[in-house]
Amino acid sequence: MWTGVDMNLCIIGQEKSESNIRLLEEAKKAFGSVFFVPINSIGIGLTDKFSIHYRATDLFKFKAILPRVSTKYCSYAYQILSLFPSDTFMPIKPISFLLADERFFLLTVLRKRGIPTIDLHMSRSTKAVEKILDEADYPMIIRAPEKKTGVVVKNKVEAKGVIDALTHLQKNILIEEVVKDMISLYVADPYVVAAIRKKTKEIDVVFGKGNIKKYKPDIETEQLALDAAKSVDAQIARVDISLSDPMKVVNIELNPPLMDASKATDIDIPKKIIKAVYENYQNHKKKPLLIKFFEDAHSVVKDVLGSKKLL
Repeated sequence: MWTGVDMNLCIIGQEKSESNIRLLEEAKKAFGSVFFVPINSIGIGLTDKFSIHYRATDLFKFKAILPRVSTKYCSYAYQILSLFPSDTFMPIKPISFLLADERFFLLTVLRKRGIPTIDLHMSRSTKAVEKILDEADYPMIIRAPEKKTGVVVKNKVEAKGVIDALTHLQKNILIEEVVKDMISLYVADPYVVAAIRKKTKEIDVVFGKGNIKKYKPDIETEQLALDAAKSVDAQIARVDISLSDPMKVVNIELNPPLMDASKATDIDIPKKIIKAVYENYQNHKKKPLLIKFFEDAHSVVKDVLGSKKLL
């Protein structure tokens, strides 16, 4: 097994889930030292200089950071990760978490960057989507922006009832087409390391429960997944794709569970991910300083202006 004795890695996550434990085990085989830090136990400070610490450990000493952060902590993850020096290697960039924080914004950014996505509408009231409801191709799914199972509506009357309820709760409202056939590709740049297909009796295949089986994607599908992940500055991600004609991206998860997919595909996804992280970190270290300087400068510009111009 490859081992970089002079290379260290910090994994930042919520808890030591089964997926995170496997990533930690594989990372210990590859890196000289590995440290797992619960995100809720991290302290950050702005005094005469920036500080990020976990107990007595200064996290700035780590030159490679692997974030394993759920959507719930996306904003906080951005704040933490953006404080690290610009030459710190991160397979998922800080800006990635801002883009993934809200699904409508995520798909908007993908569209602006040339990635085909499913059709999606967002509003705050029934009145704002009256025309959409009149012209909709039912059934369709209505949900709050949180990535949870939506409500399937079969006509305008049902749709107005659900939207009125969400409006009363002062929630944003997502209205989206029904995805009938979806696959999920696990990206560990520059490869798609595994793919699954979800089957469910529920109409909402995107976030509903179901059974998964191994899937063999073609080159075009793999390239779409790689391009989608790259568009949000993520080397590690799960990209969900609708097998419509043409194919469309449904969602991107930066912190997907890994073990069920590993069992379904008989592929050790955590091992593949750590191998990619290790190799990409090595390539990062080998880059000439001048190239790093311009890449870091471009990254800073994107972080500052991205939310306005979506570069």
